[in-house]
Amino acid sequence: MQIQMSFIEKVFSWWRSRRERRETERRLRREREERLRVQKIEEEKERRFLYRLGNDFESYVVSMFDPEKFELIHRTPTNDDTNGKYVKSMKFPDLRFRERSSGISFWVECKYRARTEDLGNITWCTERQLKNYKRTYYDTRDTIFIMLGLGGSVMAPNKVFCLNLEKINFTKLFYSTYCTNRVKVDGIESYQQLLEISELKGKKQ
Repeated sequence: MQIQMSFIEKVFSWWRSRRERRETERRLRREREERLRVQKIEEEKERRFLYRLGNDFESYVVSMFDPEKFELIHRTPTNDDTNGKYVKSMKFPDLRFRERSSGISFWVECKYRARTEDLGNITWCTERQLKNYKRTYYDTRDTIFIMLGLGGSVMAPNKVFCLNLEKINFTKLFYSTYCTNRVKVDGIESYQQLLEISELKGKKQ
C-alpha cells in the first residue's frame, strides 16, 4: 500500500510539475507576444513620425522655390499616401521642378537631420536609396540636388545645404564635403543659382 501511494505521489508530482511548466511557457509566450505587439506599435508610431517630419521639411523646401519661376511637376508619394502599397514612383527623389524661363527640369531630394554625427558627419541616405537616385539621374539626365536641413526644426532649420548628387558617391557626408554649400538666401532664384551653391568646394565623395 505504501509503495502504491509513493507511486501515486510521484505521478501526481510529475503531473503538477508538467502543468506548472506548461503554464510558465504559456505565460512567457504571452509576454513575448505582448512585447512584440507593443514594439510594432512603437515602430509604426516612429515611422509615421519620421514620414511626417520628412513631409514637413519637403514643404519647407517647396516654399523656397518661387512658383512664378519654378513649376512643381512631381512630388513623390509616401507609404501613407498609398496606404502602404508600393508604387514605382516612390523610388524617385522627393520633388521635381521645372524652371519656367529655361524649361530645365531637375530633382530635389529633401533630407532633415536634427543633429550631426561625430565630427559633423551625416549619413544622409541608405545604399538602396543612393542606387535609386543614381539610376534616376542616369535615366532622366536631370540634375538631382540634395537639400539638407540641419538643426532647428523641420519647418525652420538652422541651416540648409545644397549638394549635387552627381558628385556624391557615398551614403555618408563628411563635414568637409558639405560645409561650404550652405544656402544663404531665403529663396532660390534660378537653376543656375542651385548649380553654383551645390558646387563642391571641399573634397569629392
